[in-house]
Amino acid sequence: MFNPDTLRLMDQSSKFFTPAFNWQGKKILIVEEDYVNYLFFHEMLSCAYACLIRAVSLQETFDMLGSGVQFDLIIINTSTPGNENCRSIKRIKLLWPHIRLIAISGCDCHLKDTQCNPAGCDTMINYSIDSYDMRNVVNEMFHPVN
Repeated sequence: MFNPDTLRLMDQSSKFFTPAFNWQGKKILIVEEDYVNYLFFHEMLSCAYACLIRAVSLQETFDMLGSGVQFDLIIINTSTPGNENCRSIKRIKLLWPHIRLIAISGCDCHLKDTQCNPAGCDTMINYSIDSYDMRNVVNEMFHPVN
């Protein structure tokens, strides 16, 4: 039988312990054309009370940003059509330098890292990230450790 007190007693360094993140009032734009991939990230982040908004194209992303909607974080797929050599990431950071940006890559390849970091990505992750690590990466974007 499950005892709710067990969660309070778990070692917080355990991968099975899920910290209670609260990003209420934060807006996260997820730029992902593939619906299943979007659901993957939505499922990982929805427990933290942030407002999650999806853009299916770079044009939609620029339209949202240009309309004056304030986002606290953008999570963008590096293979989104039109983002060759992370040029759209560079444009976003030039026009809206205050927005934190996480690039998602389908691989762990060094080429994406060397293109996206100079373009202005705050960090880069790949699709194999688990929910625990993903929430920690996003939390670090909201609360940088100095």
